[in-house]
Amino acid sequence: MEPTRTDWLIGRINPEAIAAAYTCGHCNSTTELRTTDDGITRVAVHHDDGCPVLTGVLSSAPDALRAVQAGIPDTFRR
Repeated sequence: MEPTRTDWLIGRINPEAIAAAYTCGHCNSTTELRTTDDGITRVAVHHDDGCPVLTGVLSSAPDALRAVQAGIPDTFRR
């Protein structure tokens, strides 16, 4: 039997929503949007000095995933 595959459509990633929703769980970080010469918008996170995420002791992945999840419209949630 072939495995069933599901593709989830979540829409376009909104960097403004991600920047607004990102909160570091370990410091009072701030975010800003930066646009590259190629027109790509990036979210820059400014962590406090000594933040374990900034020093590489801890990953920013959980905080980043929460920010991305907050940007998903309710119509695409289960």
